[in-house]
Amino acid sequence: MNANQNIKPKKSSKLSAFFVCLLVATLLWLLHSLNTVYTKQFSIPVEFRNYPQNKLMIEIPKDIKVSVKASGLKLFMIGLTEPFPVLRMDLNDVKSDASRSKFYLSSNIGEIKKMFQFKADIRRIQPDTILFINNEGTQKEVPVKVPLTINYAQGYTAKLIKIDPARVVITGEASDLEGIDTIYTSPLLLSDQKADHIKTMSLINPNSKIALSATEVQLSISLGKLVEKEINVPLKMENNDEHFKYSLFPSKIKIKYSGVFGESGADTSLVRVFVDLSQRKNNKLSVNMKILSEHITVLSYEPKEVEFLMIKK
Repeated sequence: MNANQNIKPKKSSKLSAFFVCLLVATLLWLLHSLNTVYTKQFSIPVEFRNYPQNKLMIEIPKDIKVSVKASGLKLFMIGLTEPFPVLRMDLNDVKSDASRSKFYLSSNIGEIKKMFQFKADIRRIQPDTILFINNEGTQKEVPVKVPLTINYAQGYTAKLIKIDPARVVITGEASDLEGIDTIYTSPLLLSDQKADHIKTMSLINPNSKIALSATEVQLSISLGKLVEKEINVPLKMENNDEHFKYSLFPSKIKIKYSGVFGESGADTSLVRVFVDLSQRKNNKLSVNMKILSEHITVLSYEPKEVEFLMIKK
């Protein structure tokens, strides 16, 4: 009985010593981290006032990225103030070039520092320069394209892919607009996709001397499950002679296709099948097909040829 009483205090004291050492090590690590200098980037929403007259901003940033160098403690305290209020910057207080086409935000760094409640060293601002062009430039509307690659999960495909806005207006000198017929975003790759997807995509300005009416678009992808279906579509005739009456055998074509679940519309709104009477060979005609819906894939159809009968009216 006395032996057991002697062992328990030894185990308890060893466990207590372990936790004390762990607590001390944690405190030392925390103090070291808080006193170590780091660089961290913060995002600050921004609005600009007093634009230069008769000029257009090429790209209007909604926020600026500010890289701050400070101790871990200061960066932690600055992070607690996020999200930051909107920084309203007067361009009359920002240094520019002689033509007032380029404005350098770092020239007004004192205004940016006011956003932080603690003294910090600002290392970098992105964007640092904002550009303007003359408002009298030529304008034209061009489509927006997303270089999109989708690897669908088995049994799924796109039902609708939408870009909003689908077109943007570009402004600049005629020589700078020449050759620009499309505005692109960065490429997007989606793998094993089986759910709807919405993403905001930034537009890539192909020329720093032109302005875009928008800086980003919203890409919406609606997916659906693939199903297989068979339909019988009536044959149409082209280049028929009005002096003759024609009969086709058979008069309908059996088509097997895969499409998105829920695809609506009559059969003739999905596929059109027809024969060209000017291409008849003996008493046979080849069947031609035109797919009218981008949401289906024709797997097979039969027959490939039909017979016909001509009777003079």
